[in-house]
Amino acid sequence: MAEIRAFKGILYNEEKVNLERAVAPPYDVISPREQGKYYNLSEYNVIRLILGKEYPGDNAVNNKYTRAATFFQEWLREGVLREDEKPAIYLYQQEYSLKTGERKRRIGFIALAKLEDFDTGKIFPHERTEPKTKIDRLNLLRACKAHFCQIFALYSDPRRGIDHILEAKAKEQPIIDVRDEDGARHKLWRINEQKTIDKIVQIIKDKALYIADGHHRYETALNFRNEMRKKFPELTEVYDYVIMMLVNMDGEELTILPIHRVVRNIKELNFHKLLQKIEEFFDLQILQFNRANETIQREKFLEKLREKRKDRTFGMYWGDKYYLLTVREEKTIDEILGPGHSAEWKKLDVITLHNLLFGRILGLKKTYLEDSIKYTIYEEEAIEFINRGEYQIAFFLNPTKINQIKKIANNREIMPQKSTFFYPKLLSGLVMYKLE
Repeated sequence: MAEIRAFKGILYNEEKVNLERAVAPPYDVISPREQGKYYNLSEYNVIRLILGKEYPGDNAVNNKYTRAATFFQEWLREGVLREDEKPAIYLYQQEYSLKTGERKRRIGFIALAKLEDFDTGKIFPHERTEPKTKIDRLNLLRACKAHFCQIFALYSDPRRGIDHILEAKAKEQPIIDVRDEDGARHKLWRINEQKTIDKIVQIIKDKALYIADGHHRYETALNFRNEMRKKFPELTEVYDYVIMMLVNMDGEELTILPIHRVVRNIKELNFHKLLQKIEEFFDLQILQFNRANETIQREKFLEKLREKRKDRTFGMYWGDKYYLLTVREEKTIDEILGPGHSAEWKKLDVITLHNLLFGRILGLKKTYLEDSIKYTIYEEEAIEFINRGEYQIAFFLNPTKINQIKKIANNREIMPQKSTFFYPKLLSGLVMYKLE
């Protein structure tokens, strides 16, 4: 099902560049303040390629996309970036710590994956995408004709055949070993022995792929491929592949964090009436606090939320109390969500949150959600948004489970945007791929 191949990766030349100062997280988790920080880290930071600055005088021939293309070509000419001589598959390992102090390791490989339309059943999405973001990524791809970071995808292999190959290779000295700002350690190895490459290709060919992170970039690559097919039908294969990081979903290495929401633009917000509406569908547990015990109560609140991860339970905060909202009648919620979706889809916490709490109770229209909701994986940040008065209510979720993602994807159903946060993020600029 999945077709992959080795490729000549483009890597930073560490003789000319401090790699830790040149790489960055994916574009979609970088704030405007962080964008400036990465600009200042190094004149060769990948931020100039993936998320360039905009200036008042920008026009059709001089803008962040054309500047990215210029930087890319200049860095190749100057030897700041170098293309490998032989095609390879790249082993990518990430070692990281959770807030609990637990140390974990995620191992996978980077290869070219053949682009497939979703209706083929070979590659499955699970999250909704936004047209505005896809236009931005398409403009960048048109200008640069290169992929600067990997789409993150999963496959199922209970026998762990590829994992055994990767584990053996990981005993060797890596070609890259860097740490990111969160302390995660990123290591890279080249696999260019043809027998090993062939074995990996053979194992993966009967696997379906599930996009974990990078939905916008994948759909953009599809759109660009279709454009090029019309313009240059004889060069179709050049644009048929996208760079992808592949990880076995049957291992213990995957970490999915919850993405919390803070909400604004709620008209005529009356907390007493809101609680009455909420209590029609949810059992409420309230944790009060004062200035002296707020930290203790917050930890109790978050711990109780984690304990209820098997229930449909949300956390809520609007400045004076913490609330736990647990669905009272599953049947009632299913009826509200209506027909046309699977039982697995209806049981997702994020579906209940968006359709019942946001839509029916708060009255937030889907067309305005982009301006009304901010997403964060940090509970403290969500609370601060409320305390500063920038948003009105914070909602806290438990993480989506990997088996839920697989079921929803197999059902050809879609979750709301920002339903999953796979941690840690892949580094942008670690391995790049030039289409032409």
